[in-house]
Amino acid sequence: MNTKTVTELAGLFGVTRQAMNKRVKSLASEYVEKNEKNITVVKQEGIHQLEQLMGKVVTAEAEVVDKPDLSQTTELSLKDDSGMLDLVRNLMRDKNSEIDQLHHQLTVKDQQLAEKDKQIQRQQEMMEKALGDQQQFFVELQEQMKTAGNRGFFARLFGK
Repeated sequence: MNTKTVTELAGLFGVTRQAMNKRVKSLASEYVEKNEKNITVVKQEGIHQLEQLMGKVVTAEAEVVDKPDLSQTTELSLKDDSGMLDLVRNLMRDKNSEIDQLHHQLTVKDQQLAEKDKQIQRQQEMMEKALGDQQQFFVELQEQMKTAGNRGFFARLFGK
């Protein structure tokens, strides 16, 4: 008889050991037993009960009821293939729309960067013009001070 420990089941179901231990304790005692090392193990039927409780299949057994004839198998295969083809088409359409959206975002970003570059260029030009004006102002101010420095106090005061 195939049995699994709580730790093994936790690994199979992808949950913590504590969570699996809680689920195992909720099982009927007919599905649970202790092994020779006094470790709690779950029987195969208990594993199936856990699968139903948790909604996940971890023991996939090949159960063949009837061997279907070749035409039914081919028909099922074609249906599966067409379903798979539709799925792939839908995924491709979604990916294409996502690519288009990202391309649109990229063009918008490019436009924003171009506008930002223009603004930076204008700001640099204005800064250069302001520095030029400031230098010219200082030159004119120095010239005025030189000419004003030669005149007396009252001449400068009264502007004569």
